[in-house]
Amino acid sequence: MRLALVALLVVPLLAGCGSSGEKTVKPDGAERSIENVVGKQTGFRPTDVKCPSGVEAKVGVTFDCHFTGPEPRPYVAHMRITKVDGASVRFQIDTLPER
Repeated sequence: MRLALVALLVVPLLAGCGSSGEKTVKPDGAERSIENVVGKQTGFRPTDVKCPSGVEAKVGVTFDCHFTGPEPRPYVAHMRITKVDGASVRFQIDTLPER
């Protein structure tokens, strides 16, 4: 099975202020979002998703998370923030096998 999906997801994922006062995305919340989206759309639930910390919660910001797919093969989830509303963040998530 090859995972390749695009999803829009809204989740409450903001952490407190970072060093410069901006709100940041909670890595564990982004990781759970990927687990849920991939599981719901493909039936495979990744267990080793890793997202970076310190990502500014601002529209247009992009970051990559990584996980192992069902083959097992490394995958990347390209995350793009499309909306920030209070403590909720909307992501566009594109997952593809890593090259």
